[in-house]
Amino acid sequence: MGGLGLIKSLAEKERELLARLEAAKKEAELLVQQAEAEARALLQQAEAEAKALEAEYRDREAKETEAILARYRAQAEAEAKAVKEKAEARLKEAVALVLKEVLP
Repeated sequence: MGGLGLIKSLAEKERELLARLEAAKKEAELLVQQAEAEARALLQQAEAEAKALEAEYRDREAKETEAILARYRAQAEAEAKAVKEKAEARLKEAVALVLKEVLP
């Protein structure tokens, strides 16, 4: 009979260990699910921050490009004005010379 008690005791221990193993599996599954949820949240946050940084970069780039274009436009306008003024002066000189040659 002592052998039967030992077998019962071992069976109970085995059931207890199986129950603990199942509980550990469930706990591990829960921890994995929580880790996956946290990872998804972190990924979403990182993607949102990346989009915000990209938008900020594009905005800054657009402003810098517009500033450069404005500076070149102003420079081109100044150069065009100088050329026009010089051309007008030469035209006046040419008209005066022609009039001097044509009119007595």
